Formats: sequence, C-alpha cells, structure tokens
Amino acid sequence: MLRTGDLVDDFTLLDHRARPWTLADHRGQPVLLVFHRHLM
Repeated sequence: MLRTGDLVDDFTLLDHRARPWTLADHRGQPVLLVFHRHLM
C-alpha cells in the first residue's frame, strides 16, 4: 500500500483518450490515479 509522499518508480499509462501519460512529467505536482474496469 502506498502512502502520501511515498516515492515510486516512473511509469507511463494511456489516458482516457489513449494518449501516453508519464508520471515523471508531473514531478512536484499532486497526482491522483483512479483505476476502474472498462465496461464494454
């Protein structure tokens, strides 16, 4: 379980528009990641 302020390795995910989103691009900014099932 991660806690506020924990350091994590850099990663890249696809956003809701299938564009790459890289954690390192947001260093120093608050980040909230929300994962959900994609319903088809």
